[in-house]
Amino acid sequence: MMRTVSNRFLPLAARYGSVLLAALLVYYVIREPFNTAVSNVSFIGKGNLHTTGPGSDQDGLAASNEGANDNPRFLGPAGAAENIREKNLQKLMEGNEDPIRHVNKYKPESLRFAPIGDHFPWLTHSESPPPVLDNNLPPFPHVPEATPLLIGFTRNWPLLLQCVSSYIASGWPPEDIYVVENTGTFHSNRQQELDLQNPFFLNHTALAILGVKTIETPTLLSFSQLQNFFLAMALERDWPFFWWSHMDVIVLSDEDVKKNDRDHDWDHDPYATIYERCVGLLRYLNGPDMPAWATHFFQFDHLALVNRDAYLEVGAWDTQIPYYASDCDMYLRLHWAGYWQPQSEAGLVFDVASVLDDIAALFRIPGAHATFKGDPVYASSSDDNTEDERAHHEADLKRETDMYPWVEKEGETFAHLVEIAGRMQDIKWTDEGIRRNDWQNRQMGGQQDPFYRDPEGFAIGVETLVDAGRRVFADKWGHRGCDLLAMGIEGKDAWRLERDWDIHQSPGSEGGNWGKDWMTGSDESVVYD
Repeated sequence: MMRTVSNRFLPLAARYGSVLLAALLVYYVIREPFNTAVSNVSFIGKGNLHTTGPGSDQDGLAASNEGANDNPRFLGPAGAAENIREKNLQKLMEGNEDPIRHVNKYKPESLRFAPIGDHFPWLTHSESPPPVLDNNLPPFPHVPEATPLLIGFTRNWPLLLQCVSSYIASGWPPEDIYVVENTGTFHSNRQQELDLQNPFFLNHTALAILGVKTIETPTLLSFSQLQNFFLAMALERDWPFFWWSHMDVIVLSDEDVKKNDRDHDWDHDPYATIYERCVGLLRYLNGPDMPAWATHFFQFDHLALVNRDAYLEVGAWDTQIPYYASDCDMYLRLHWAGYWQPQSEAGLVFDVASVLDDIAALFRIPGAHATFKGDPVYASSSDDNTEDERAHHEADLKRETDMYPWVEKEGETFAHLVEIAGRMQDIKWTDEGIRRNDWQNRQMGGQQDPFYRDPEGFAIGVETLVDAGRRVFADKWGHRGCDLLAMGIEGKDAWRLERDWDIHQSPGSEGGNWGKDWMTGSDESVVYD
């Protein structure tokens, strides 16, 4: 029997032995690579397979496996990072490794401006506005046209108060003036929760005493967004036309204007306020046989009259260009659309960064003197000055001193206000206006107030957006600068032109022709605050 089995087994062993030996060899050779491959396969539900191998950027789910928490091979990137963090923490707790200590390096303390004070004592201690000169009173009854004047505000309450007061003292109806509070502090100013030294402080009560309306934006807006907010206000209130003004200006009705002004009826009225002349220009522009118009500039857009529907027809302001260059983009698109945008005078408009010590001087209140901090007339004469310069300085100082008794008794004169406002404008543009925007950071308090923002940090953020907006403008029109007319660029070219500079050499916000005027392409640039 045994012999029979052995005789049958031997042929089978001879036939299959080599096959079994080969199978064993193959198994031991490929076992390790096979296990590695299988460990990197994750199953997420039926029919959904993700592979996560070395260098993969997908987050696979490791199959359940004993010891997976100790083996990063079975973890996705998030799990592996968490595993490393826990191990490092354990090492620190065991004292096996010293922690890496980071030392914060703080900036040096900034130079601080003196706290601002009360620039309008009359308004602080009275429940009524100062009287307006008889010849500057607004027309009564009101003119048939709606004549809203919109003034945006973000920072520096005294400068805004000076601007608003100058319009009222010069004859603009206070009920037609709208201060658009664009501080991003929601109702904090209305509820009197901000300190006077907070850059975003606004006194709603003082504006109400003056008869001015205050409108809050829903949140902090950029310049171009604020302009579109103006357009939205005009739509909601059915204003086909409106004026808007920068807040860093002083305006005066020109009492010395000559009678050759075409926009005023000199036969019946020998004098017209800035308001009356603005109304006259609106009627002139809307007269028969006049071309379609979009904007009328007074001292460029320090004061501007807007045709609402013209702006809406060309797409309104481009909010991707938030600050500088947004005006160039807007006015150029209106120009290419065929709209007329003339410029003329309606009064005196001064671009300033200083505030009168007593704003009541604008209303010619006796005893309110038109003085301001930093007036060069009161500065000591320098040893570097020539003899003629010193003599001129002494004459200016004597004239100011001689005027003091008159102002105490009668109030300021028109001529002196013009002289003072002119000096304020000259100071703002000293050294080509390199410090013209310092007024935006004049207030540095309010650290405990709601929605506090560091003044310098806020300014840095705005400058970053300015830089980004210029890059957008440059890419939109293929050119760095507002002089697109001089370059032969047309409205249809938006986003179609290749850059006319090497982007690897400088970004769109630098170099090129930034600073040139969009109307003429000249080097006499208009800089906006």
